Amino acid sequence: MMMGENFISYFNKISKTKNNFYVETDNEINIKRLKKATDIDEIFPVKMGALFNEGITRYNYITILAGLDGVKVLSNLARDIDLVVVLGGDDYTEDYGWKGPVLNAIKFNILKKAGLKVVMMGQTMGPYKSFRKPIMKKLLSNIDRIYPRDAITLNYLKTLGLINIEITDDLALLPLSKQQELDKSKKFITYCPSELIYRYSKEGNREDWIDFNLFMIDKIMNKYPNKSLVLLAHVIKPEHVDDRLIANELYNLVKDKYSDRIIIKSEEMYPFEVRDYIQQSLFTISSRMHPVVSSIQCEIPAIALSYSTKYWGIIGDRYGLGDYIIDIRYLKYDEMKGKFEKIIEKIDQEYIEIQASMIEKNRMAKRRLVETMEDINKLVETNNKIK
Repeated sequence: MMMGENFISYFNKISKTKNNFYVETDNEINIKRLKKATDIDEIFPVKMGALFNEGITRYNYITILAGLDGVKVLSNLARDIDLVVVLGGDDYTEDYGWKGPVLNAIKFNILKKAGLKVVMMGQTMGPYKSFRKPIMKKLLSNIDRIYPRDAITLNYLKTLGLINIEITDDLALLPLSKQQELDKSKKFITYCPSELIYRYSKEGNREDWIDFNLFMIDKIMNKYPNKSLVLLAHVIKPEHVDDRLIANELYNLVKDKYSDRIIIKSEEMYPFEVRDYIQQSLFTISSRMHPVVSSIQCEIPAIALSYSTKYWGIIGDRYGLGDYIIDIRYLKYDEMKGKFEKIIEKIDQEYIEIQASMIEKNRMAKRRLVETMEDINKLVETNNKIK
């Protein structure tokens, strides 16, 4: 949501054009939210994979790319598109399997052969293993531009020999369209728990993860008796990883113990509303990455509970905040508890220095992201001149 919102609003300003944005989605509520967040009406829903005709198999994509299949693959919509933007995440790592990255890269190459401009922005990518390494090297080399959001990804793509790459930052590091600048009252500590993350932990099941969450809550409430804890569900789809499940469960377990010092926010919210709480927090804790990114943008220290390589690239390498990451993939619960206690002490001791570093890095990130979108706009202008 934040990356999409910021790309749309900032790209319109940079291109000085009222662009039409076609957003792949499986639910039109996402388009309504984007329109309300940006105050831009030229945002239209299209189904997932809308640039391709229905009924195309994986085999068809492979043989079409090789020039061996005469099947008509591109949809009518594809003929009207100037630019395809693939917004980042970590879908092009192999953290969640290798078939998706390879198949999508094949699709992007088919779009390129048809004359469309294709850009991958804000990506955490690789490493690719076994036979995928030469395949992804070939496929990715044909993309117009790849903008990794961290130096770890950039350096890895360089080892593949790619030259169509340029470092940028996560789009969520830009201020949101309706984000207000609030007084940093520090009256809250905001925690975004995750229904997903325990699946990647080194040891223990969901019950052990709940126990660790309760440990953190007790430490916070005892150490900061004048603060309120906000339990905020950040991701609510898909259903099996809906953060409202764990947020509500934790709230019910501690509400009697801490009464009016616990706030639950489990309704649908806009990203700028989430940042309202973050701006008024002493610090944030999150089992999802983008609340940490929002916290950085708001210049509020954050503790990241990590389950993926993307945390180390953006929060660790890009912002130099690796000391505030607890990587649950490699630590036992006792080790995580000990590290959590050390981190909150470190935040207390180095608060001003942490904020100063964030302010400086945010300036650099904003400048770099604007430059990136200016480059993308030049690609579009060049393509239109050729047409």
